[in-house]
Amino acid sequence: MTAMEALLAAARVRSAADGATMNEFACQYALLRFRPFAETGEFANVGVVLLAAEAGFFDFRLLKRYGRIMQFFYPFDREIFVNGRELFKEELQRFASDLRRDALDGARREPNLLLASKRLAELVRSHDGMFYFDQQRFALCDDPATKLDALYDHYCERNFVSREF
Repeated sequence: MTAMEALLAAARVRSAADGATMNEFACQYALLRFRPFAETGEFANVGVVLLAAEAGFFDFRLLKRYGRIMQFFYPFDREIFVNGRELFKEELQRFASDLRRDALDGARREPNLLLASKRLAELVRSHDGMFYFDQQRFALCDDPATKLDALYDHYCERNFVSREF
């Protein structure tokens, strides 16, 4: 059993003990971060990828509004961010297409969970660059698309911020 499988199994046991439904899917996700100045270590979350292999689901969300990013990293060139985001989007679209063909959809009856997990691990492994993925995280959810939206809203759009915050 891999470390990832052990973590997901433990999460399922905790979830079952808490009375959660067994219709939940194990999800792996990672935050996409933007760090134009490696020297400072400052970053902003600009996207999320989520894989729920059992459900045959992989998708991503990327930040569309970037005024806050440009203000934070002033005087960084906006065009570099926009072009980098578009290149990353194209790469994620290609990855999604290949993953669906090879591990999630294809001509098989069941998704290839191990292949999907390994491909995601390769996608999010540590790379040097302005755009990079944080460490892989795990969650359980009933609906992977809704979970992806919730993660994006929380980490990228910061929907938890209120006047009281």
